[in-house]
This record gives sequence, structure tokens and C-alpha cells, in this order.
Amino acid sequence: MRTLITLLLVLAVTAMTTAAALAAEPALTILYAGNTYGYFDPCPTCGPQKLGGLARRASALEAARASGKTLAVAGPWEFAPEVSAAPPEPAKLPAVAKAHEKLRYDALAVTPQEAAILSANKAALPKGAVLLGDTPATAIVNVGGKQVGLIFFPMPKDISAAVPDKLMDAAAKAAGELRGKVALVVGISPWGALDEEAFINAKSGAVDVLLGSGGGSGFASRTSKDGRTLWTRAYIKGKTVNRLDLAALPGAPGFAWKIGENFTAKVDPLDENFPQDPAVEVMLK
Repeated sequence: MRTLITLLLVLAVTAMTTAAALAAEPALTILYAGNTYGYFDPCPTCGPQKLGGLARRASALEAARASGKTLAVAGPWEFAPEVSAAPPEPAKLPAVAKAHEKLRYDALAVTPQEAAILSANKAALPKGAVLLGDTPATAIVNVGGKQVGLIFFPMPKDISAAVPDKLMDAAAKAAGELRGKVALVVGISPWGALDEEAFINAKSGAVDVLLGSGGGSGFASRTSKDGRTLWTRAYIKGKTVNRLDLAALPGAPGFAWKIGENFTAKVDPLDENFPQDPAVEVMLK
């Protein structure tokens, strides 16, 4: 009986501690969008709410930035699909690129394919965007007083083929070089779900968080088999924004991501709860 009472007390204390951690302000929030494919207006076939659009995304980012602890990232394939040559309205690309500048991301990754399409339509690469190459690029940004390391994954020559081992090795090495300099290592990938899953399970703990785009389903969160990498993938056409609220950051021995304990994840639909940002809306008319 005493053993049972002790166990119940331990479970109650654990539940209270977890609830308190999640009720507290997150140590860091990540907002992520990718796979928008050049769509910039709310979806006309999503019912009366007409989900999405860059003007609503601007409002979502601005609201989240109020905490001072938000990392806003736009991943690859924002401007064009990975499987076709052009976005739905190529003539709008100059305005779309400028609108992305207005959103003031902490990081914006662009593939060579997208850069070529932007150039062909007289649209400049947005200021501050990182053009993915055949080697990883890295950056360190300060988010709410914490240093966050970013790894822009290298771009394979053939996006439809399996990512070569040498590119996975290069991404893991670049991440390792940031380890110890930053509180969190975040990977930004154009590879697609299959290769991203292979990476996080083969390169244990190389990145703490992986923001994925390219072929495959979107989802709020999954983890690597060992729990050391938290993985989220963007849905398509800009209807939503992925949100990770991190209650704790890695660093403690044996740290593993556990949903409801040290992070929460959700996908925010860009509906009427996010008003159209007037400055961005006018740019896209």
C-alpha cells in the first residue's frame, strides 16, 4: 500500500512539474513555413475562411515576435514547386519576393531552381536569403538572448534521387562545428521526408531541430528514434505555419525531446484569426 501511495505521489509531482513547465513562457518558439510553391493569396477553394496567404502570415509572425523569443524561418520551395518549372503566377514573382522581405524572417532558404525561376521572371532574390549550394552554409542568430545555430542543408544535384551520403556527412559535420557555440542547432532542409528521416536516424543528434521541406507529407512534429532530434515538416501552398514551443533547450546529459514535457507542436491554420497585414496585402495586388 505504501509503495502504491509513493508511486501516486511521484506521478502527481511529475504531472504538476510538467504542467508548470508547459504553462510557463517557452524558452524559444520556432515558426516555420516552406513548400508554399509561389502561392501568395488565401486559398480560393478552402471554404469560406480561405486559408493562407502571405499577408496573414505576416500577422502571425508579428504576433509571435511579441515574446522576443521567436525564430521565424522560411524553408526551401517557397517560390516554386520542386517538381514543376513554375509557380501558379510567375508574373507576380517580383512582388512575392518583395513581400517575403517584408516578413523579416530570421532565415530564408532558396534553392537554385527557385533562384533561376525568380531571375527568369525579373524577380530579385530577397535580401538576406541564403541560396543553397553543394556544401552546407551556416549562420548564428540571437533569439531572445540565446545563440541559435542554423545549418542550411546542401542541395543535391538531382532532387528526385536519394541524397548522397557525402551530403549527409557534410551537413552533420557542419552541425558539429557549431555544437558548443550555440544553445540550439537547427537544420533547414530541401531534401524531402525520406532523406530527412534517414538523416536524423543515421546522424544521431547532429541537429537538435530539423525543419523539413520538399517531397512528402507535412506534420507538426516527430522525433528521431533516439529522441535527440525534433522534426517538423511544412504543409503545402502556404495555408499554415508550423509552430514549435520549446519549454527547454538541449544540453543536459541524456536530453531527449518529449512532447508535452519539454515541447509542444502545432500547425496554425492562417484563417480569420490572423488579419491581412495591410502593407503586405497591398504589395501583392
